Amino acid sequence: MAPETMSLIEVEACSAPRVLIAEDEILVRLDFAESIRDLGWEVVEVSSADEAIELLRHPLHFDLLVTDIQMPGQKDGLDLARHVRERFPDMKIAIVSGATYMVEHSQDLCHLVMSKPASDAVQRLLELMKADGDGPEHR
Repeated sequence: MAPETMSLIEVEACSAPRVLIAEDEILVRLDFAESIRDLGWEVVEVSSADEAIELLRHPLHFDLLVTDIQMPGQKDGLDLARHVRERFPDMKIAIVSGATYMVEHSQDLCHLVMSKPASDAVQRLLELMKADGDGPEHR
């Protein structure tokens, strides 16, 4: 089915995934979060990879991580993706960054890579969550 023809009922049939957004640019993070919440999904927002890693120490289940690469703190988005890949192998990972070139040698870390600004990001995340396969999709 073409993504643009997916109905709200089909989106809700995804059983409301829980998404962790790690993004230091507050306006970008708020825009992502609002757009994802409009799908009926649950969203938790953090402003750094360090915060995300700390949050993941708690018994919360996330279906999807959406992360930037370059953020303040000791860890960056690639470190966060490695952490998630090692400890939560079923969680899907999407990187949305202005520095996507940094993913070239780490493509096995994520399922989706998008360059900022990603006007179709929510649609592509929806496709990722509906996909049965686990292969990476890069732009």
